[in-house]
Amino acid sequence: MLAADGRSVMLGGPRPRALIALLALAPGHRMPRRLLAGLLWSEAETPHALRRLRDVLHDLRAALAAEGVDLIGADASTIWLLADSVAVTVAERSAGWPFLAELQGIDPQLDDWLARAEGGAPRAPTAEPRQQPDRVASPTARRTSVLVAPLINLAGARAGHLDITMTDAIVATLSALRSVSVLVDVPGRPAPVPDYMLTGNVTLAGQRPQVSLRLIDVGGGGAVVWSSVIAPDEARPAAIAEEVAAQACARLEHELLLLEAERAAQRPLAEASAQEMVLRVVPDIYRLERDAFERAGKVLAMAVRREPRLASAQAWLAYWNVLLVGQGWAVQEREALAAAEHAAEQAILLDPRDARGLAIAGHVRGFLHHQIPEALALTRQALEINPALPAAWTFSGMAHAYAGELETGRRHLKRALALLPRNPHAFFTEAGLATVEMLLGNFEATLTIGRAVLQLQPRFTAALRAQIAALGHLGRAEEARPLVHAMLELDPGFTIPRFRQAAPYVRRRDMDHFLRGLRLAGMT
Repeated sequence: MLAADGRSVMLGGPRPRALIALLALAPGHRMPRRLLAGLLWSEAETPHALRRLRDVLHDLRAALAAEGVDLIGADASTIWLLADSVAVTVAERSAGWPFLAELQGIDPQLDDWLARAEGGAPRAPTAEPRQQPDRVASPTARRTSVLVAPLINLAGARAGHLDITMTDAIVATLSALRSVSVLVDVPGRPAPVPDYMLTGNVTLAGQRPQVSLRLIDVGGGGAVVWSSVIAPDEARPAAIAEEVAAQACARLEHELLLLEAERAAQRPLAEASAQEMVLRVVPDIYRLERDAFERAGKVLAMAVRREPRLASAQAWLAYWNVLLVGQGWAVQEREALAAAEHAAEQAILLDPRDARGLAIAGHVRGFLHHQIPEALALTRQALEINPALPAAWTFSGMAHAYAGELETGRRHLKRALALLPRNPHAFFTEAGLATVEMLLGNFEATLTIGRAVLQLQPRFTAALRAQIAALGHLGRAEEARPLVHAMLELDPGFTIPRFRQAAPYVRRRDMDHFLRGLRLAGMT
């Protein structure tokens, strides 16, 4: 590490060096304290690991200050490198040379993180490897392969080179997905045989470029299983290509998730892999029918027991526990909170570059544990890794709403809906948007959005709460009465004092506004 004047700044001890390296590699050069503690002291209990991290951070900042260097910022939940004070470069390595070999062997979780951060770099052998007989390698879930065929320009010269820029942008954006393996034709090499193939044409609607995309099930006989026309409201070719890629990525990931869930459901549960177990229960999670939802939780727990190092299983188990608590269905709420926290931490420890896992972990931090700065940091990292992930925009929007940044929250929630419109699973995002509109005082907008949500998903208590509060503020308690009845049927233990304790809103005026609406609608 070099100071601004070119002096070499030596950091004593492997963990201080590892801390700097982790922050340098992290999106935005910032990481939650809990994640850092888990990577550097994975064998210690969380409180003890956090104390060790605090001590190392204190000593490191003191050592840097003695050298006249100030580059680390920190708060109660997050540690970061000061953007104006640091520049990060990665030196080229010889073929086969391990990634940050000097940091390997500090902690098993750090070894995994470094390998995954590089996408599976070879690891350097240590002189005295630590004995870990019961430790197994992280499983690599089978990734659905998609061959991206070059888009065809049917608009001629008027479309310029949009076909090329769009194809490149789609390949780059899809490559950020952990669930998809992106294939392309390489001249002179045998054509790859994928699970699916994405094809498309670039045309003009008047003067406006648009792209028609089709997803072909190669393994299923060549059937077209999805199609979409994307016509972004952008002027610059680069912006057009970026927006087409973002929308295509969001919609494709959702469609592939449903297609693979259907395939996984055809295999008997006793013969299913952990990944197939996760896929088969995703529709049951979104359906929010209580019996099926509870069965889904049991299957996710089975998947985690079968493959405890499968990051996607941990992430979905965390999300399931979030919904369990949010719906008021947790018989042992404290146990559900702990299970959500543990699964979310495991997900990001096992795969620190999985945007969905980071976003879910952020929502666990914000919604369940009221740790809003950590929620904002984690969802920010998720968006930096994959800005085309609707779930990341949704959970980021909700974290900003919890922080009192309602306009930013609304903008992020609307971005999630723009990426994946007309989606039956968008009720979660729309309920968040309805809540933000209610907090902003836009009660009629809340009712419009809330009605649409409840038509598709009448069992979602978050939408019911927003709708009830809006009607209360409008003085329409009579109209709210059946919604109050439905709310109490779904969550018999719901009371205003309990909601005050559970709701994560930082600003008192937001909380008071919400509670006032509920009271005016007749809730107690």
